[in-house]
Amino acid sequence: MRSWREVAEGISRAAGRRGGAGNNGLLRSRRPLPQPFAVPLPIPLAARPTKVDGDVEYYTLVQRTADAEILPGARTRIWGYDGMFPGPTFPLRRGSKAVVEVRNELGVPASTHLHGGVTPPESDGYPTDLVKPAAAKTYTYPMSQRAATLWYHDHRMDHTAPQVWRGLAGMCLVGAAEEDRLDLPRDKYDVPLLLTDRAFDEDGSFLYPALDSGPGVEKDYVNGVLGDVVLVNGAPWPVLDVDATRYRLRIVNGSNARRYELALDPGGDLVQIGSDAGLLGEPYAHGSLLSRPANGSTCSWTSPRIRSARGSR
Repeated sequence: MRSWREVAEGISRAAGRRGGAGNNGLLRSRRPLPQPFAVPLPIPLAARPTKVDGDVEYYTLVQRTADAEILPGARTRIWGYDGMFPGPTFPLRRGSKAVVEVRNELGVPASTHLHGGVTPPESDGYPTDLVKPAAAKTYTYPMSQRAATLWYHDHRMDHTAPQVWRGLAGMCLVGAAEEDRLDLPRDKYDVPLLLTDRAFDEDGSFLYPALDSGPGVEKDYVNGVLGDVVLVNGAPWPVLDVDATRYRLRIVNGSNARRYELALDPGGDLVQIGSDAGLLGEPYAHGSLLSRPANGSTCSWTSPRIRSARGSR
């Protein structure tokens, strides 16, 4: 039987080979890797509107630094929406409108993009549509699209990758009547999963191979940076204790360059029912599911007798 360290390093090596970042794309942590399957899966908080006026919901998001315990026993300085990594999950509905004021309390410019969203140009979060420090911008999302699993993230020109790496990402779940008519798992059985990878310095801070001056990364990472610690909802290789019933998994790959091959252990199918473009025409069963960076998908999974879901390979 392999040790937990061999398992963790094997996951990093195997995923690194699939990551497309070249032979030198893996950034190794300077502190011991955390023990896999030792911390519970955190569920990001749901965003709450500050005001509701008919079918219009108003929200406020603050981009700011905070210290978070990502690795057990260490503190990591993050850049987070509302000081969280991931940021709060937005449960929005087709036919409604969301008006989100994003305040920038970071020391650098930022731009917020709803990835997969059908948005007006002025609210798209273009890379050059920057919000300066101590400023704010209001984004309007008409929610005219189908039910889908989306995510939002920083989109600053030349700095998207490092600013998302520091924590500027969260999920947005769009619901609709077409979805309500289906017998899909709800509440605690509807689980958002934001997959990311990171590397850590000795003191627990994020490592990133940025150039000393100007945007960009060191030459070994120009095709993308792969961390050696896989995070789900901001926790390293977490565990979810499950009931013997169906689950709906809202999967978003928020990694810089890593691809994941998701599968159940000891076996079984992941049944894909949707993507970031909406529900599929019919369910599709996967023995394993390949998840690429920035893509979202929705799967249904029927748990056997009560057990722990211990991540994916």
